[in-house]
Amino acid sequence: MKLIDFDEKFNARMAREIERRAGTRTEEEWENEIAAQYARFGQTPLKELNGQTPRQYFAQMSDEQLVETLKEYLLQDVSVPDFLCEELEGRAASPAILALLSQTDEELVLYALNVIGDDPRALGRYAEMLGEEAYDEHVKDAIADLLKGRADDVTELMLALLGTENEAYALEVLSGTRRRDERVFRALTDAFLGADEESFPLYAGYLAAYGDERALPQLLAAIEREDIGFVAFQELKFAIEALGGAYDKERDFSADESYKKIMEAGAGTDIFGGGRR
Repeated sequence: MKLIDFDEKFNARMAREIERRAGTRTEEEWENEIAAQYARFGQTPLKELNGQTPRQYFAQMSDEQLVETLKEYLLQDVSVPDFLCEELEGRAASPAILALLSQTDEELVLYALNVIGDDPRALGRYAEMLGEEAYDEHVKDAIADLLKGRADDVTELMLALLGTENEAYALEVLSGTRRRDERVFRALTDAFLGADEESFPLYAGYLAAYGDERALPQLLAAIEREDIGFVAFQELKFAIEALGGAYDKERDFSADESYKKIMEAGAGTDIFGGGRR
């Protein structure tokens, strides 16, 4: 399949325009202009398309043709045009588009996730993908992020992943559950209580996101530990406050390496009001 590099054509046009009008606009103004020009480019008839516009070119394709065209752009390493992606998004989760979720090429699957989003018809497959070895952390992170907004719809599917090597993704999704469920609360609490210091911030954040104030005693007990570092302390304090609690005891982190790095990044300005918190 011979592909048209729409982005290359547009970039060449804009390069000439920028050169012609150099110095007349700020960087921000050019960014806005480029976005506006790209939108107009999508509505511009092109001789390579026999007078069709880029948007018309993709709009007349079937779902299957759009999917195959996307695959070819990636296979031939040609920049995927936004017009193609927008047309795919507009078709919703048709069978041809959903079939992309059975592919294992990471780049192709990530495009599919962006196109499909959190469409209800994809949720079951997303849950399956979290449990499959064929997908790496990049794909699973993206899936978990999509599922968090639909956590109430996939609670049972996520609970089934507990105790597996993909439990961390399930816990991330379950933290977004709005419907109260004792199994979810117990899973998030158990994960927090079993976490090492490195994982404390993550699981404390999950408890904060879930929003059940019954987790306060565990969080308050954890923040009292003398062996926790500054990063874990800050996340625990945030989680406590998010659940309606408070922790005002002063703690000294002036010897903590993370605290020192934060201080250095702030050019010596103590953005936390001193080494004692």
